[in-house]
Amino acid sequence: MAMDKARIEDGVSCIVPTFRRPEGLKLALESLTRQNADGLAMEIIVADNDPAGSAREFVTDFAKSAPVPVHYIHVPEPGVSNARNAALARARGRYLAFLDDDQEAGEGWLETLLDITDRYGAALAFVPTIARIPGQSKYDSYLKDFFSRMGPDLDQGVIPEYYGCGNSLLDTHRCTLPCPPFNTAMNETGGEDDVLFSQLQSQGICIAWSKQACAYEDIRPHRATPDYIKVRSFAFGQSPSQECADKSPRDYAGIVKWMLIGTAQYSVYTPLKWLTRLIGHPSYIRYLAKASEGRGKIFWWDSFKPRLYGAAVVENKAF
Repeated sequence: MAMDKARIEDGVSCIVPTFRRPEGLKLALESLTRQNADGLAMEIIVADNDPAGSAREFVTDFAKSAPVPVHYIHVPEPGVSNARNAALARARGRYLAFLDDDQEAGEGWLETLLDITDRYGAALAFVPTIARIPGQSKYDSYLKDFFSRMGPDLDQGVIPEYYGCGNSLLDTHRCTLPCPPFNTAMNETGGEDDVLFSQLQSQGICIAWSKQACAYEDIRPHRATPDYIKVRSFAFGQSPSQECADKSPRDYAGIVKWMLIGTAQYSVYTPLKWLTRLIGHPSYIRYLAKASEGRGKIFWWDSFKPRLYGAAVVENKAF
């Protein structure tokens, strides 16, 4: 038992938060069991964030035949921060590999993330995310770009910025995690990964990138719509203004700058949004997103934040 613990402490804990996505969870777990951890011990931790614990039976059955240990934990209090924090508290690995329950790890995914982490001495590592859009619409090209993460024009190397938590690797020996790692104040709004990674970046960590592998993300039909793009883009637009407001001391000049940029953006793209909608042109969704981003920069404070996750989803108040 002591040897097993020592091995996994040098190994990889794969973190999969889940919320009522049985088909997606199955795909994610199957893809993880096909990964090569480059000789390191590996475990999978599923954090079920459904208050009803709907994933328990499937994960328990899946664990019986899985080639690596699969652990189920129930996190009944809704919120992606709650789910990830609980999974990290259970994780024993040096490396934390994050995969969401709507994602599938491609061939060589984990091996590539581990390789670039070691090669570049990185605390964070990322590879592309390729979105898979359901059905067919005139907006498919934009939607695929919107939900995908193709990253910089760089085959492999060190990059100056971080991306979202899903489809990433974190080396706990090369950074100091706050406690709790993910900000629970963002359970419903999202952005908890940006806050964590920004804190880690302030520690002077290295961030690595590679195009040698990828993960796939299945976009649910209700998200592949102009209405959802409008809400997500508004939330995205809020970020730069909010970051200035969250600084200590508060960066008032930065807030004013981003609000002015947002005003200009909203003024330019709103007429184009209505014109392209009127004539039924596919570019409508692009201008809708840009106008919504501008509006988000103006109305950045908490009372305007869209509630897209956590309890808001349980209560059917969000997408």
